[in-house]
Amino acid sequence: MNRSIQLGVVAIAAIGAAGWVRAQEMPQPHTAAHAGKTSELTQPGQSAFGALSEVVMLLQADPSTDWSKVDITRLRNHLVDMDEVVMRAEARIDEAGDYVRITYLGTGRTLEAIQRMIPAHGRMMDGYAGWKSSVELQSNGATWTISSNSARERTRIRALGAFGLLTLGSHHGPHHLAMARGQQLHSH
Repeated sequence: MNRSIQLGVVAIAAIGAAGWVRAQEMPQPHTAAHAGKTSELTQPGQSAFGALSEVVMLLQADPSTDWSKVDITRLRNHLVDMDEVVMRAEARIDEAGDYVRITYLGTGRTLEAIQRMIPAHGRMMDGYAGWKSSVELQSNGATWTISSNSARERTRIRALGAFGLLTLGSHHGPHHLAMARGQQLHSH
């Protein structure tokens, strides 16, 4: 065999072996495959755990991750806030003129989560689809006012409701990753 071909074969084998070693060193998600079995399951069984797992896998795969700044607990606390608001807050929607007003109410941990999340989300949504968005805190919750000159947009706002509106915007993934990386955020 030609010397160049031999070196090429050795190089390809070395690259393949290095990839195999890296794959063995990478933490695997918690699935049946982790135990050496194959499975078609892709979800770890609980959504917050899944969100944390996804972020950790991204951080692990990124050689530029500054582990001295990573704060997974901060992201976990935010996910608890999301759960509190979506699963435990009460919400009332009122409409008059060109605005829709949503009042989120709660007590204890839910109230604290409302008062952290709703103002942050309201700021992020100001200008979305031409909306004007503002939030006022009160002792038992927060009121989010969204105004739009478009009757069609107001209909969409009402249809999405207090909790569907929280899913809008493309900021959730980047927001969660930035939070886990320990980066300063303007909203939390």
